[in-house]
Amino acid sequence: MSGKRRFAGVLATSRFRIAIVYSLVFSLGAALLLSIVYLAVSNVVDSGTDNLIEAEVQGLREQYRVLSRDDFIELIEQRSQAQDVRGAVYLLVDPQSRPVAGNVPEWPSGAEPSGKWLEFVVSVPFGDETREHEMRARHFVLPGGYRMLVGHDVQERHDVKRLMLQGLIIAVLLTLLLGLSGGFWMGRRILAQAGAVSAVTQQIMRGDLSQRLPVQNSDDEFDALAREINGMLEKIEQLTLGMRTVLDSAAHDLRTPLNRLQSRAEAGMAIVPPASPAHQVLEQVSIEVDRMRGTLDALLRIALAETGTVARESVELSELVTSMAELYAPVCEERGIALDAQIAAGAVVRGSRQLLAQALANLLDNALKFTPRGGHIGMHLQAAAQGPQVSIADDGPGIPQHLREVVLGRRVRLDEARNLPGSGLGLSLVAAVTKLHGARLSLDDAQPGLKVTLQFPA
Repeated sequence: MSGKRRFAGVLATSRFRIAIVYSLVFSLGAALLLSIVYLAVSNVVDSGTDNLIEAEVQGLREQYRVLSRDDFIELIEQRSQAQDVRGAVYLLVDPQSRPVAGNVPEWPSGAEPSGKWLEFVVSVPFGDETREHEMRARHFVLPGGYRMLVGHDVQERHDVKRLMLQGLIIAVLLTLLLGLSGGFWMGRRILAQAGAVSAVTQQIMRGDLSQRLPVQNSDDEFDALAREINGMLEKIEQLTLGMRTVLDSAAHDLRTPLNRLQSRAEAGMAIVPPASPAHQVLEQVSIEVDRMRGTLDALLRIALAETGTVARESVELSELVTSMAELYAPVCEERGIALDAQIAAGAVVRGSRQLLAQALANLLDNALKFTPRGGHIGMHLQAAAQGPQVSIADDGPGIPQHLREVVLGRRVRLDEARNLPGSGLGLSLVAAVTKLHGARLSLDDAQPGLKVTLQFPA
């Protein structure tokens, strides 16, 4: 069974398909050319034999006019026994079809007529031996009811044709073999270049924008395309680094006044009486500063995930999901919500542990936010054959099907969440992190509530 699978795998490769197409086109062209040569040579051979017979017929007709019947019969006998005319066939019969002269014992029965041409097999003496050969002959009527048959051995002609056909088949097979070899060589060269491009592309997709496509210095189309793509990658790297620099600078410039504002608000709350209006205003300022800082951090994480320029490592997904469940278990218990965590062991993905943890935290925060007291949150990790699958389901109001794509956008909040704290960036960050890790995000009905599933690749 494994051998069949390996064979099927070879058949499915691009190298094999390229070789097959290349060899078929090459072989068809060679077969067409050799077939034309074969037909041309066969036509020349056939025409030569027929012209020879036609000339002999014309000569005998003229001899019959000038010779007496006895002299003509003697002429036929002489030509029938002549050793220098190998393969010649002569037969003269009287009106009752009785042989008079020639080297054929009787008029051929069952011969296939083609106009005045006959094709038949006859035993003809050649020196001291007799052979069964295929003959082609013309017949014509002489005065007095006599009939004359003049032909020639075409066995050699058929042998030549057979040899040519065998040569044609061998040539086509050799051409097919050479075509397959050339196709495999070309396919290997093309796929080697494609493999090198794919390897570099994988590194770039993992966030290493410093990688460049290999250039072979052969100045062909592949090198020209590689240089153009490398130029594009260089501009993308410059733009990405510039954007990250701007984001880092903006984050630093915004965090500093926000921290200063929060520090002053906390210092003011320590001075004024707790029940005073000023204390309430300062407390509200501190809460808003915390919310702004959270929104800023969420936007930076989304930008980081969307650029893809993050370090990747092997992440024990089972351990990460377990730690998140343990982290949120006390909060769920405090709010009277049951947290059901079913986590399969051994699930591993490659990516950013920090961003994955933030995405899971956002999903758990949303589930806690919309699940009423006495409700239930399910957090499951399955190690499926197609890859690890993480799902978080709640008993909240859920999201209508026509709005499930909308809520993945930034700053989108449904009517049910207008009065709840949040920035509307939670699911946007989850979507960005999911895309970064090559996973698939789906929102489904938990009946009731919402079920969010992250399907990671195997």
